[in-house]
Amino acid sequence: MVKLPKIIGDIWFNSKPLKSQNLIGKVILIDFWTYTCVNCLRTIPHLHRLWHKYKDKGLVMIGIHTPEFEFEKDPQNVERAIRDLHIHWPIVLDNNYVNWNNFANRFWPAKYITDREGKIVYEHFGEGAYGETEKVIQKLLVGRLDKLPLVDIGEEEHLHGQACFIPTPELYCGYGRGTLSNPTYFNDQIADYTAPEVLVEDSIALAGKFYAAYEYVESAEVNATIVLKFVATEVNLVMRPVTPKVEVGILLNKETIPENLSGSDVQNQGIVIVNRPRMYNLLKSDYMVDGVLDIIAKTGNFQAYAFTFSGCPH
Repeated sequence: MVKLPKIIGDIWFNSKPLKSQNLIGKVILIDFWTYTCVNCLRTIPHLHRLWHKYKDKGLVMIGIHTPEFEFEKDPQNVERAIRDLHIHWPIVLDNNYVNWNNFANRFWPAKYITDREGKIVYEHFGEGAYGETEKVIQKLLVGRLDKLPLVDIGEEEHLHGQACFIPTPELYCGYGRGTLSNPTYFNDQIADYTAPEVLVEDSIALAGKFYAAYEYVESAEVNATIVLKFVATEVNLVMRPVTPKVEVGILLNKETIPENLSGSDVQNQGIVIVNRPRMYNLLKSDYMVDGVLDIIAKTGNFQAYAFTFSGCPH
């Protein structure tokens, strides 16, 4: 078993900096996350349940926010996300990946649990295993408590993260980790793109003027369009506004996305208001959708970072 590394960070939310002496004799759950990660967001309700059940029974929860994108390093962006998600347990910023590297971590989300001696006795990567995680917490806590409920764990598992069917894999928009289906494309400059007539499965292409950067592509004119060929029950896109007012139109198979397939961030007439850097839910379905999404700059300009998908019905 490995000892818990020292948690390092100058910026904390919901708590003063937690030092090693604050953690002596505690059962500790460490959660590596970042606020635009869809898998991380899907675990938040389960973390809420653990926090409220065990925070007064000897469990300490610490969220380590390690950013995937540059804008996630901004403390104001993280603070707003924490507030919007109603997170009340301590969160420390890990902008330089110090804690990430000290844990030799490689995943979002990732959970580590220590016993009262500070040894890591359990780890889980990704979604799921919520009942299993809680059983570990109960087993570690029960030793020093007169009364601790050992029932009411609930074996309910979130369907996300379980392979109902295989959806389109995560697609990055920037040239650092992504690939465009355009016949030619350029890096670190504005270019006028022409999308191919036929898109291959699980791919993106650009139509119109865009600036292509390492982490993102940025629209550079009205009607500049990202074209996505996908199969999934849910489509999300991490976007950041560039101008004060940004409206993005969503088409499914060249028609305004219907209300019954519109994601939670899609308003009337298939419009998404991009008002801050975060993940936006574009499509949500009770069945598999195999089609093409157009993401169109209607007002202002936006940056697009990454698409994520689900293969489970809602």
